[in-house]
Amino acid sequence: MPLPPGTLAPPASAVSLDGTPVDLPALAAARPALLFFYKGDCAASDAAAHVLPRAAAIGGVAVAAVSQDDAFLTEVFARNHRLAGPVRVLLDPEPWPASDAFGVLSTPTWILLAPGGRVHAVLEGWSRDDANALAARAAALANAAPVVVSTPADGPAFRPG
Repeated sequence: MPLPPGTLAPPASAVSLDGTPVDLPALAAARPALLFFYKGDCAASDAAAHVLPRAAAIGGVAVAAVSQDDAFLTEVFARNHRLAGPVRVLLDPEPWPASDAFGVLSTPTWILLAPGGRVHAVLEGWSRDDANALAARAAALANAAPVVVSTPADGPAFRPG
């Protein structure tokens, strides 16, 4: 089960595509961070990924896609979903130590960290309504205008993780 809200983010890192380690809790040192743990062959991860660039448009929120795939598959997924640029694309190589540290048991799992690194909210699977609510919570933490990250034109409203 993912870490519950209120829990301090554990020491965990992922690796950028250029091989640089990235401290995940540090992403939320001074601003909210939305971590999206995914697997490229997961239908729910595929359905949900379109939200990430839109979530990155929320002023003051760091967004990171944390892949449980190898570098090649991660690059393909990032390109297909237009993640590179607005979204930090990171690798959590097998045996997935960052995913384990955050208690991720299924993909996709979204973890919203408040500034300072405490878990603020968790979402598992894909639900349009829940993703929009999570984006609104991220915007509130950043004192930013809310952004609608998914509409009915985007495809299915729900897929379990």
